[in-house]
Amino acid sequence: MGVEKRKYPRVKVKFSVEYRGKNVWQNAEIDNISRGGMFIVTEKIEPPGTNIELIFELGESKRKIQAQGVVVWTRTQSQHNHEGRLLPQGMGVQFTKIFPGEAENFLADLIEKWRDG
Repeated sequence: MGVEKRKYPRVKVKFSVEYRGKNVWQNAEIDNISRGGMFIVTEKIEPPGTNIELIFELGESKRKIQAQGVVVWTRTQSQHNHEGRLLPQGMGVQFTKIFPGEAENFLADLIEKWRDG
């Protein structure tokens, strides 16, 4: 089993996200999120290194957050992990900027709340 490289803990979620990459503008689903990024379940996968724009709403208040990010890795086909859990195809995105400025703290607080559960 590999060493965990993530800087921030992630939480499993199911929220919609709009994203625009080099060749696509579409709605998809967030599978997991952290302060540093998210995994987007999609068949329209942008290659690593692609800058993308994101718009998503989180929490009971449906707080709208806009972000810029970069695709850091992709899974081009669904697969099962060693525990038999389905891992969907999609792309891992690292946030490079989050708008508005206070949204970063809102996101961090929400993730902590979900982790403590």
